[in-house]
Amino acid sequence: MVDPPTVLRQHHSGDGRITRAHRLMDGGSIPPSSTMDAIRNCIRQRVAVVILATLLLPSCSDTSRLPTTCPQGEFLAVMSGYVEGSIFIDTPWAPAAGTDLAAALDAGGIACSYGIQEAEVGATVMWSTAEAYVSRRAQWQADGQQAVSVSGANEAWALLESTGFEQHLWALNILSGDLWIHIGATFLPDVESATALVVAAIAATSG
Repeated sequence: MVDPPTVLRQHHSGDGRITRAHRLMDGGSIPPSSTMDAIRNCIRQRVAVVILATLLLPSCSDTSRLPTTCPQGEFLAVMSGYVEGSIFIDTPWAPAAGTDLAAALDAGGIACSYGIQEAEVGATVMWSTAEAYVSRRAQWQADGQQAVSVSGANEAWALLESTGFEQHLWALNILSGDLWIHIGATFLPDVESATALVVAAIAATSG
């Protein structure tokens, strides 16, 4: 099952199920095209600021660990470089069986949502184990995810969708050392645009 876990409605429990790649995890609709265009323009205009923000993050040590609480601080600052005014969204997870969300949480991982809840624009980032990552790889391949190259990752798979003149990156799964990091977002056009979030997510595992 394809399940980029992007939940931006606090009154719904995120269960990890979606029926199509262009649906949010709790079954909602994607933001209007005008909103998406504005977000993409914002990303282009602020890319230098976002990259600078990642450079200011603490460097990763030789050891990594799963975050025990949802990173805010520097991570939220990087997120705000993509979507201005982003906040941490405390989501009551209730994962459905057979989803990335269930696999990540069952392995002792954590899932965190950020963005603007009212506009349904944002991202959910999960940190879990390499074992959970491996357990999901065959399903990603079956769902049409593509193997991609991501700096700082041993391996990565991306759920990309092209519709006419637009492309969207719905989910990015990376194996960094012995950890699985998943980024599911409503605003990323491609893998390259996720660079700052990837760097920030890896930095959040610095031991």
